[in-house]
Amino acid sequence: MKRLLGTCFALMAALLAMPVAAADFPDRPIRLIMPFSPGGPTDMVARVLAQHAGQRLGQPIVVENRAGANGIIGTGAVATAAPDGYMLLLAPTSHTINPSLYKKLPYDTVRDFTSVIYIGNSAGLVLVVGNQVPARSVQELVDLSRKPGASVAYGSAGNGNLLHLAGEYFNRATGARMLHVPYKGAGAIIAGLYSGEIQAAFLGPPQAAELIQGGKLRGLAVTSPKRIPQLPELPTIAESGYPGYDFDGGIQAAIYAPTNTPRAVIATLNEAFNAVLKEPEIRDRFATLALDIAGGPPSVLDKQVANRMALYSDLLRQAGIQPE
Repeated sequence: MKRLLGTCFALMAALLAMPVAAADFPDRPIRLIMPFSPGGPTDMVARVLAQHAGQRLGQPIVVENRAGANGIIGTGAVATAAPDGYMLLLAPTSHTINPSLYKKLPYDTVRDFTSVIYIGNSAGLVLVVGNQVPARSVQELVDLSRKPGASVAYGSAGNGNLLHLAGEYFNRATGARMLHVPYKGAGAIIAGLYSGEIQAAFLGPPQAAELIQGGKLRGLAVTSPKRIPQLPELPTIAESGYPGYDFDGGIQAAIYAPTNTPRAVIATLNEAFNAVLKEPEIRDRFATLALDIAGGPPSVLDKQVANRMALYSDLLRQAGIQPE
């Protein structure tokens, strides 16, 4: 009897302690894993969010870049982390591409993660070339890539990355014959464009606008069905001789926690990030990154994950990319 009572009291004490632990969250720094190298648009989003959400939570949020394997290394680290809210994942678009790109992942994209918040996405990408490339229009780039003996290559942030899909979609839609060169991140892609190692790339609007306006790269067109505010002078690829062209799968940003993270902890994190997304300063900053802010409850992200996984599965099939 005494043993039974002792067990009951221990169970009651544990249950009573759970709300207290949730109420105390966070009581130490939080790590936000960015599974690509520094310098890209999603990395910029991560650092802005970390600074402002950390201030609201009363604890620093430290961004850690764990690049490699198209985001799988950093994502896998979060999948196996303790479900206590102290290690989070800021996932770019690759998170919902990888299930269709790889036959076997070291984690389950849906089962092993809990949605925290859908930050938003940018619509479309910008096709850029190095200044040494003679092409000054989409058609000239296509023609250049098809010349006998020509070697025209485009860079991406890894096999199956959104930028890789954009290039393969471009090849199939226009008849271009650009070769794919995978890099580890946006910084390496830009260095490749400068050096002439690659001739073209598809970049996020904020990064592309800065480089184009600074005269460091030449913009040819945008992949979305409409022109973008950051570069209104650039035509769409559809306007450039390929009616109906539409690669509107923009850069996505979302935050996840390991599965089984307590609901109270998820609610605290979601509330903090939503509050940050409503700040006028943040909205203005993200507007310069061409990011359409989403926010809302975790269920918004749940729907996005399902929709995006279906979208990219279809794009991979259209591009003829087989799972590895």
